[in-house]
Amino acid sequence: MTLSMLLDGVLCEHEVATVQFDLTCDVLCVGAGAAGCYAADAAARDGADVILLEYGKNIGGMPVCGGVTGYYYGTRGGAYEEDDTARESDPIFRMKSGWEARQIHLTERLDRSGVRTLCGVSPLGVYREGDRIVGLLIHDGEGKRAIRATITIDATSDGHLVRMLKGVNIEYGRPIDGTTVPFTVRTQYLDNRGYYSDNSDSGMVDQYDSRAYSRAIIRAHANAAKHIGGESGTEQFLSVALRTGVREGLRYEGEEVLTCTDVLSGKEAERVLFYAYSDLDRHGHDRALDDEFCQDFWVIAGLATVAIRIPVPLGAVVPRGIRGFVTAGRCFSTDTYVSSAVRMNRDMFRMGECVGYAAAAAIREGVDFLDIDYASFRRRAEASGAFLGEKDRHFGFDETRFNHERMMNALGKPFDPRYEGLKPQDKVYTPVVFEEVDILATLKTDAPGPAIYAAHLGLGGVSKDTLYAEMQAATDPLYRYNCAITLGLLGDKRAVPTLTEIVEKRDAFFFCACRRSNQFRTAVAICLLGRIGDAATAPLLESLLDEDEFLNPMYHTLKPDYLYYARSDRNFVYYAVTTHTLVALCKLYRREGLPMAALRERALPFLDGKFRERVTDGIHGSPTVEETELFIAAVKKMLAD
Repeated sequence: MTLSMLLDGVLCEHEVATVQFDLTCDVLCVGAGAAGCYAADAAARDGADVILLEYGKNIGGMPVCGGVTGYYYGTRGGAYEEDDTARESDPIFRMKSGWEARQIHLTERLDRSGVRTLCGVSPLGVYREGDRIVGLLIHDGEGKRAIRATITIDATSDGHLVRMLKGVNIEYGRPIDGTTVPFTVRTQYLDNRGYYSDNSDSGMVDQYDSRAYSRAIIRAHANAAKHIGGESGTEQFLSVALRTGVREGLRYEGEEVLTCTDVLSGKEAERVLFYAYSDLDRHGHDRALDDEFCQDFWVIAGLATVAIRIPVPLGAVVPRGIRGFVTAGRCFSTDTYVSSAVRMNRDMFRMGECVGYAAAAAIREGVDFLDIDYASFRRRAEASGAFLGEKDRHFGFDETRFNHERMMNALGKPFDPRYEGLKPQDKVYTPVVFEEVDILATLKTDAPGPAIYAAHLGLGGVSKDTLYAEMQAATDPLYRYNCAITLGLLGDKRAVPTLTEIVEKRDAFFFCACRRSNQFRTAVAICLLGRIGDAATAPLLESLLDEDEFLNPMYHTLKPDYLYYARSDRNFVYYAVTTHTLVALCKLYRREGLPMAALRERALPFLDGKFRERVTDGIHGSPTVEETELFIAAVKKMLAD
């Protein structure tokens, strides 16, 4: 038997002859957060003997200690809804999302199911026999203890136990630069309007580097003080949430891997653990360095807030080559783009519940987690409501009345009557059915995204030649430009002259399909020219790095609103144009065999000049400065390679 431990971040293994286990159980779940609590509860309700460990003094994770009490995406269904109902009728709290009530009812749930919950416990090491994990070494505040388990669940969200598994491949962030999406610190305030909270991005952080993590959190907490007093002098700071909202951590190579291309192409595993539901909720503003398959969807088609039903494979929660061990929560076998979606509160509740059912089935059947009777598991998970959630949610726009009104007002469009009679938080679901969409008709609108992406997938029967003919014949610039973008996404160089025209005009139009993150057409054209342009395209793109480019009125007159394209602390239009330009030039120079030394001579003075000043708030250590510095470092590496 071996004991694997992390000592100052370094994985160490020790041979141990014998271990005197202080506790034994069928299922040992580490992390009493959104996923861990419901995993432990489900396993116990299905007959397993369960111990649940929590590092902190409170259970519930982000929905309790992090102040993220409401729901963004994810679908309804499963045990958590019973707790929501109980909170609504709670005689003291009388609130559906209050964290105090949530913790109370979670504690009662775990007590009813017979889970042994231990708080204030630190996992120190993992016991392993061959390829099987057999238990943990912990410290409970009084001393070290060993716990033996048939199945161990890492529900820490940050993969703290996964990091102790020798031979498991792990990775972080985007492939190109390793950066993760920004974290958040939830803060609460009072003013003359009443209670409100702030959930803005607080910068990137490496939560596995204790010094870097501490600096980032101290800076984010201090930043909360900027609201005190405010313009009216009436704001009162109440609190900062106990837990930090880290949106993304490590991922690992599992027995199955779920990728963004799988999700966007509709590929589905034979054995699904559960279905998540969300948009690709990637925070931050740097889209230029994202992988092209994500840019196809997010940038070029502009479908940032299309929500997708995501099938998470059973094998995606099992590290490759490891037995007796699974994960529950946002740390699983996927890529950075899917991880931005499979992390919502409701989905974490449901994921944990389904992991718990599968773990209990493995105990009951006396088999490994991956060898359970899948049909039986699926019947159990479906009956609970946790497996699929709302069946009609598949691929579409899922907007609240509040967001719809806000967007229509910003765009000067009429109110959709489907929202009449709905509360501000109520949603209307509009499916995107690519198989039936009239692509050419949709390309004539200011929301062409579904048609652009449908053509990219080869749906609708519209050929490149048809798109080219329509582009050439079109008298309406809207239609002509949308045809060119679609043709460019299909890799057809006949789109280059029209894409060049868009950039030359500094076209200020942006797609209007989404409630946020709608894409700026000049930036879209630049992105495509980086893929399909030729050497003759380079001078135009290089001109965007000229000193006088910033004098263009486009960067200063676009209406400031929730669409993010102009704000007092950062010029998002200039940021979008210049970041896509720099990456496009790197791609173009390499593909066309142009001298990289010439590009370095052109780009480095720009990066080290007024670029930072123009696209950040200028505050040292702020999220905008940090994101910009990371972008600069990545581009300099691209120029040097």
